[in-house]
Amino acid sequence: MHILPRKFVKIRHYGILSNRNRITKLKRCKSVLGVKNTSESFKDISKLTAAELLFKITGINIAKCPCCNKGSMARKRKVDPKICSPPVKMVEIE
Repeated sequence: MHILPRKFVKIRHYGILSNRNRITKLKRCKSVLGVKNTSESFKDISKLTAAELLFKITGINIAKCPCCNKGSMARKRKVDPKICSPPVKMVEIE
C-alpha cells in the first residue's frame, strides 16, 4: 500500500535511530555495550585478504582441503568460461 489511510502517519525512525540526538544516543549505546571505536576496527579489516576475513567472521578456512582438512588449496591457473551457444545450422540453397 503506497497511500496511507487518513490519519495514519509514516514513522521512519524511532528510538535510538530517531533524528533528534542520534549521535549522542549512539555514543551512549556504544559505551554501555563496550564497543570500541568502529573506525579503528574498519582499518584492521581493510588490511585483511578475503580468505582471512572469511575465516575471522565464520571460522571457515577456505584454504584448507575440504576432503582431508589437512592440506592447503592453491590456485594453479584461471579457468576461462566457455561460450555455450548452440551450433549454427547451415542451410543449403538449391
